[in-house]
Amino acid sequence: MKRLLSLLLLGAALILVAAACGEEEETPQGTATVRPTGTPAATAAPTSTAAAEGYPLTVNDMMDRSVTIAAKPQRIVATSPTTVETVYAVGGSLVAHDSSSDYPPEVSGLPTVGGAYAPDFEGIVAQEPDLVIADSINQARFVQQFETLGVPALMVGAGSFDEVETAMRLVAQALGLSSAAEIAITKMESDRDDLIAQVPAQQVKALILIMDADRRIYAAKPETYVGSLAQLLKADNPATGLSGAAGPYPGYVLLSAEQAVTENPDVILTISPAPAPAPKLSEVLKDVPGYSDLDAVKSGQVHELDVDLFLQAPGPRVIDALREMFSLLYGKTPVVPGG
Repeated sequence: MKRLLSLLLLGAALILVAAACGEEEETPQGTATVRPTGTPAATAAPTSTAAAEGYPLTVNDMMDRSVTIAAKPQRIVATSPTTVETVYAVGGSLVAHDSSSDYPPEVSGLPTVGGAYAPDFEGIVAQEPDLVIADSINQARFVQQFETLGVPALMVGAGSFDEVETAMRLVAQALGLSSAAEIAITKMESDRDDLIAQVPAQQVKALILIMDADRRIYAAKPETYVGSLAQLLKADNPATGLSGAAGPYPGYVLLSAEQAVTENPDVILTISPAPAPAPKLSEVLKDVPGYSDLDAVKSGQVHELDVDLFLQAPGPRVIDALREMFSLLYGKTPVVPGG
């Protein structure tokens, strides 16, 4: 009788161990997910426990607004080229975007919701988003309209290299993709440091110019996105500290021909916002009174910058922008590590 009782107790213990093993399933992140005994693995929840526990989530965006996201976003709308590229740079995807975005290629064919400077708020609502990512620089004046959509609206932008990183981290946090973002940011920082290490010892003086529809010329200060990149590459910017009218371009200052002649830069970089057939500023500068006398104009050291990279879509392609600027400032192509 004692032997029989021992066998029965041993059998019961084995059954309990087997049941416990059936209740714990290893997830790809290495954390355990508990499910009822006998539930097939195929019916387990597709998201990890760690991801589910991250929501509801509250973050402070780049306009210092507190934004609460109830659950992991599945339908995301981005409303500017910067925000679109930021979503994809951290591994996310969209259901709609602004009409001016054409990068990355994955956005081709997606519905559009107005322009970057004129969002279509009814169109945004029609997409039934659970998160809207808007531009804290170009769309700050629309913040109240975004707040009335009844959907969390995260405001992010890119006015410098550091702000590109900040925007990526905020978007990644909102989407539950922080690990992917940190990998991308680490690569960006490494590439930036490699470029800076290749800057020649002799400093170059560079003016960065843009012209409005009335043919007034403005110079970019270090506070602008393009100016901050020139500063990273150790260029001497004569517009530093200048004050005056900004016109339609925040961070730019009206520059007279007399001021340009006084500074007489080694290199002039130009940005032309107007699409073809409008002429490029780099092509017409030689015909602008006063500017035609500059040594840089006479020697052919006037170069056009990519308007997308430096004005219309500042963001995660910042390394491409830095490489282009390096080549134009220093007359040589920087070495790319590993290639």
